[in-house]
Amino acid sequence: MSMPKLTYFNLTGLGEPIRLMLAYGNIKYEDCRLTKEEWASMKPGLEWPHLPMLEIEGKTLFQSMAICRYLARQLNLNGRSNWAETQIDMTVDALSDFRSKVASYYYLPDGEEREKKKETVLTEVLPLYLDRFEKQVASNKGYLVIGKLTYADIIFLSFIEYISYMLDKAVLEKHPKLKEHHQRLKSLPGIETWLKTRPPNPDDA
Repeated sequence: MSMPKLTYFNLTGLGEPIRLMLAYGNIKYEDCRLTKEEWASMKPGLEWPHLPMLEIEGKTLFQSMAICRYLARQLNLNGRSNWAETQIDMTVDALSDFRSKVASYYYLPDGEEREKKKETVLTEVLPLYLDRFEKQVASNKGYLVIGKLTYADIIFLSFIEYISYMLDKAVLEKHPKLKEHHQRLKSLPGIETWLKTRPPNPDDA
């Protein structure tokens, strides 16, 4: 069977949670990073005109969170009951909302509106989400949900990195449980190696 192939851009973004999960699972894969020109050429021929795209086990998967759920089932990073799965899904959806709210400021053009939006993110959005995630970690044995490592934790690791980058700020300083959780995730086998050796992501800028 051919090696899995992840197609995305030369940035972290929505591809990085998948890369982290593949690293955690010690799954060797082709990390295909497209230029804008290559993407424009490829896009019309795809079933869905979106990236990331994962080709694995003879299947082609789209949508980053769907890909993460697929890998979670392979790597025992999912729940074992309908209720456990639902709790994970709620947390992942909240993380996606969190990232989107921060990104809504980051991608605005420079100017007064962008600065006002950033202030709202710093004073309202960060506390709204981080306070709740802090409580979740405190009540789930050091993890976000169901008392064990799940793909929600790995998505958190990726999104917090990107949110900190977008805000140019270490966002966990006032949340000690989350900070400890973040450091523990960075030390997981496979993930620690990936974080130390991954290629640069110049398109994040």
